[in-house]
Amino acid sequence: MKNFVYKYRFLTVVYETSRLVSAKVRSFLGIKENCPVWYSFNGTPKKTKKENLPIDKNWFSIFRPLYIHEHVYYNLSNALAVNPKIKGFALVFFMGLGDYLYTTPLIEELAKKYPKTELWAYVPDKFDRNNSPLVAGLLKTNPHIKKVQTFKGLRNPFLWKNYDYSEVVKKVPQDFLVLPVYYEYKTDTLHRTASLFETFGMPFRAKKQFPKPIFYFPQEIPVEIQKNLEQIKKNAKGTKGIIFLQLDSRASFYAYPKIDDLVRKLLWENYFVLTVTKCKVLDPHFKMLDIKKFSFNENCFLLSLLKEKFPLYIIALNSVFWAASAGLDIPNLGLQHWQDPKVHNLYYPNTLMLTEIKYSKVPSNKQIVVREGIDFTRHNKKIIDFKIKTILKYLPRLM
Repeated sequence: MKNFVYKYRFLTVVYETSRLVSAKVRSFLGIKENCPVWYSFNGTPKKTKKENLPIDKNWFSIFRPLYIHEHVYYNLSNALAVNPKIKGFALVFFMGLGDYLYTTPLIEELAKKYPKTELWAYVPDKFDRNNSPLVAGLLKTNPHIKKVQTFKGLRNPFLWKNYDYSEVVKKVPQDFLVLPVYYEYKTDTLHRTASLFETFGMPFRAKKQFPKPIFYFPQEIPVEIQKNLEQIKKNAKGTKGIIFLQLDSRASFYAYPKIDDLVRKLLWENYFVLTVTKCKVLDPHFKMLDIKKFSFNENCFLLSLLKEKFPLYIIALNSVFWAASAGLDIPNLGLQHWQDPKVHNLYYPNTLMLTEIKYSKVPSNKQIVVREGIDFTRHNKKIIDFKIKTILKYLPRLM
């Protein structure tokens, strides 16, 4: 039944609205919810014969404003006090690679605050608008995560937080607390990292500088990475530096249509160009990184090694490499290719943002407002295509 409802947005709206109204009525009547591991867990499935914690203990709170996007806040210290038998936290991820990078400071803080509590990770096994199963591979590089498993989940087309986690409940050990990793994404949210800390009961006090994403690279350079490193070093010698391009976005279903011409212009300007976005250019000073051959973490490792040898700059759409560039501490010319009043949730100061409109919650000196017809053309009603001359004009400001 749920699968059928999820296929049709109208039915999903009706379903979610009725569920919300029902929850408000139960709350008014004093009926407490059994478990806050999101909607599918409001009552732990009977067939699992599991309960996370007694419902009358104050280890979570549910914020329900007048719209559908509810949010659960955990108090993990209270949870461990209520049930000392808890051995670990089962962290459930339903997000893309960039989304995951914002969680890395939180995971590190959880490991420090609860050193005796194991952290396990669960990731849905299929791609959709919100989720990438590649997150599982990146989680396996995180030394604080003891075990990573995938599960079959069902995406709700109306409300991204209401993912189906029923299989996770069956998989987690008896003495683990199931905790979906999610964040508020609103105009009044300070930053995605801040929201994650608040969600897990660790309010974040800083309002200007937020923890950067954390990468965990191997001590030894893999053979294939070393091979590519040497090849790029040889061919990039004598150039002005390396430009790395990421000009496609899974979330917005968009790929920059003029990447071939942009690469040729950058080559003409005497840069060595790397890209993870498909490009047809053939040149000894250009290389397309095969994302099927190298993992995301390996690609980022390669960039970190190249940064030590050459001036390195990133040009990226608002996607995974906005977060990655901050973690790698590489200057980024950020192409904000659509209007998003919540963009400050994703912003780090290493990015100089080209934007159609000015955002009040992003530093003014980090924004360049561009003009239609002069600096960009309209791809469709929502997305814009930056002109190559505009990108080249503002690239030197990173240097």
